[in-house]
Amino acid sequence: MQNKKLRAPCVPLITNDPMFNVWSFADQLTDDVPRHWTGARQFITGSIAVDGTVYQFIGKIQPDNLRYVTEYPALPQVDVTIKAMTTVYTFENKEIRLELSFMSPLLMDDLKLLSRPISYISYKLTALDGKEHEVHLFIGVSCEMAVDNGSQSVSFNRTAYSITASSGTEQMLKRSGDDHRIEWGTLHLIAPSWQTAALPVSRLNKRIRDLYSNEMQPTNPMDYQGGSPNPPAPEFYREYSSATIHPHYPVLLAEQKFTLSGEAEDFLALGYDDIKSIQYFGENIEAYWRKDGDTFEDIIKKALNEYAEIRARVDAFEKDLTQKAAALSPKYADILNLSYRQTIAAHKLTWHDGELQFFSKENYSNGCIATVDVTYPSIPLFLIYEPDLVEGMLNPIFKLIEKDLWDYEFAPHDAGTYPLANRQVYGYSTRYFFRGISPLEKQMPVEECGNMILCVAGICYAKKDFSYFKKHEALLRQWADYLLKAGYDPANQLCTDDFAGHLAHNCNLSVKAAMGIAAFAKMLKDTGNTTEAAHYHAKAAEFAALWEKNARSGDHTRLAFDQEESWSIKYNMIWDNLLDLNLYSEETKKAELAYYKKMAHTYGLPLDSRADYTKSDWQMWSVMLDETDDAYFQMIVDKMWDFLNETPDRIPFTDWYFTARPLHRGFQNRTVQGGLFIKLLHF
Repeated sequence: MQNKKLRAPCVPLITNDPMFNVWSFADQLTDDVPRHWTGARQFITGSIAVDGTVYQFIGKIQPDNLRYVTEYPALPQVDVTIKAMTTVYTFENKEIRLELSFMSPLLMDDLKLLSRPISYISYKLTALDGKEHEVHLFIGVSCEMAVDNGSQSVSFNRTAYSITASSGTEQMLKRSGDDHRIEWGTLHLIAPSWQTAALPVSRLNKRIRDLYSNEMQPTNPMDYQGGSPNPPAPEFYREYSSATIHPHYPVLLAEQKFTLSGEAEDFLALGYDDIKSIQYFGENIEAYWRKDGDTFEDIIKKALNEYAEIRARVDAFEKDLTQKAAALSPKYADILNLSYRQTIAAHKLTWHDGELQFFSKENYSNGCIATVDVTYPSIPLFLIYEPDLVEGMLNPIFKLIEKDLWDYEFAPHDAGTYPLANRQVYGYSTRYFFRGISPLEKQMPVEECGNMILCVAGICYAKKDFSYFKKHEALLRQWADYLLKAGYDPANQLCTDDFAGHLAHNCNLSVKAAMGIAAFAKMLKDTGNTTEAAHYHAKAAEFAALWEKNARSGDHTRLAFDQEESWSIKYNMIWDNLLDLNLYSEETKKAELAYYKKMAHTYGLPLDSRADYTKSDWQMWSVMLDETDDAYFQMIVDKMWDFLNETPDRIPFTDWYFTARPLHRGFQNRTVQGGLFIKLLHF
């Protein structure tokens, strides 16, 4: 029987940026330890003693299974609700109710707050039986969050507001890649109203058992007896002590003990000071929150003092988003709430040379930074709430060209590999060189030219301000001219769906070229250059008229001009409606959706006729071909919701999956899910 409430495949907990990013990969918060989005363990453990009986409510008391440990019984979880910036778990037995919230306040109308690498864990505890209860709370945060792997070490310290674990600066911005965690900087457990300490996780387990084993069950002798190949763990780590993560798994512990009468609530926060965030063309630069000189101690104070205000603002935003999405479909609201944090936290926000940089990380792919064809599908969310962030995505690409680090007349693909944004890496791998493949063969010329122009158009019409277009008009004209030359019938090249391989005569790529040229014409016209605008628009209209004739194959249009029986989702055509370009006939758009309805499988609409897999972003974009076709929109939403609800793959929301079976094909935790907000975007 299908759930009435979405069972998310993976639940966001701490979501600030690609490095400080922790999820629960299970239905019950106690079924598994929390993990980094890559799947690497970064456990948080939570235990509560109620009148001497201990229950687990976060993760496990023992993070690995190398030695047997009797776990505490789980406090029964009765609900989990995922909102845009908050995940709320509810646990309950006959005596108490525990509401546990994880909040990352990624409010786009406050870029300093969005950039601030601090998330909150709060609780509300209620006595359900009307009696007083002696309560002892323990929340332990793994120092794995400060290292890439268990062989690395951390040192411990205290500040006026926090207890810390630091991996230092020796490995700061020394290497790049996809399957990496941070290995420099300092993890802060910010809990001024709690008792705090740093200790091995086994000692935390022993401490709880020694306090409460007489009231519950005897201590299991296998926990502590028998030989161990490891040196004994210290009781506590002292200030400036240093310890490797393996074998004792140090945690930062927050602890509270009180008498519960009625209700009690409190919060703590987790923060990460990465010192320098991104290497930007050879210079290590800082996060945006530092732009006016704030120190990490300053933002800790603000995080504590502003907590109530921040929570109220987050709550208001979440209610507004949910109301708008649910008016279209309650399941659409579920999808957007699950996507919001993932989309934003796949970026790092910095400030350098007087401008924003909003660096995306191409998660679970190749780790590229500032990838243009990852920016393109993600922008609907940001155009709705803060178009300046789209400028921040494009600025590194324009800077790369300004620094004369790009050799081609068409637009680049990326600015490096996260967190090193020094020059494009896509297509320059030695594995291609030794196979005789030139960098040119691995580029996406029509794709990226169209993407850059359309992203700039999105910024201008969202802001109703054309200054960004004027600033970069010369380059945009160069790329529009390239599309005039090479865009109508693209050569054998890659597009953003590069996992499907090279394709010549790509009809959807041809649409992107026409959209890019027409969008450039529209910006020219709206900045007073009517003569040139008419020229470019006429060429785009010529492309579209020829396309409608040559791409058609019966009741639909083709994947490639020379493949008569093929088809594909024409997601690039949505700009015709969004920007009022009016190049393609309404008949064509309606016919496409009618055909897509016939081609859809149980869990979605395949990307094209080559395979059973789909892309979540492109499926949702297709609904904008005809906004009057609500049945089509509901079909896409329902099938995507069913995929999320039924997939056995417990990973952050994948954008690439099969449609006949609810299985992950590739990619996870990517910013492209910002494209799912497209139905809320209107200029």
